[in-house]
Amino acid sequence: MKKAWLYCLDQSFEFSHERLNGIEFQSEWVKIANSKMTIKSGYAWDGCSPKIHVFGLFVVGTPNGCLRHGKSWTYYDSLVHDVLCQFRDDLKLSKDDSVIIFNDSLKKSGWPLRKLYINMVRWFGPQDWHA
Repeated sequence: MKKAWLYCLDQSFEFSHERLNGIEFQSEWVKIANSKMTIKSGYAWDGCSPKIHVFGLFVVGTPNGCLRHGKSWTYYDSLVHDVLCQFRDDLKLSKDDSVIIFNDSLKKSGWPLRKLYINMVRWFGPQDWHA
């Protein structure tokens, strides 16, 4: 069964964070250097998860938030966290680093459920970080 991604980046996106300092990484979709992550146009991800589609009528799960500037409130926050999770085996980051980066991103965007989301990621997000 083919995975249907919720979002697809329509233009490249750059994100900087001090926790990315010292990491050099490049893949088909992502480059990290000089504390900056660049994600290429066309990268696809599923937003905040998990979500379950019920009979094609509605979705139950983690909300991405209302639209702000034409994108869901957590659009870029979930993008950055998804990249960190997807490439966790190749990055010299700990799970705590990923949680801090996600927290800081949500804080900057003003997401009112930030603390809840951070705890959910900490408890239920990927546990197999190798840094």
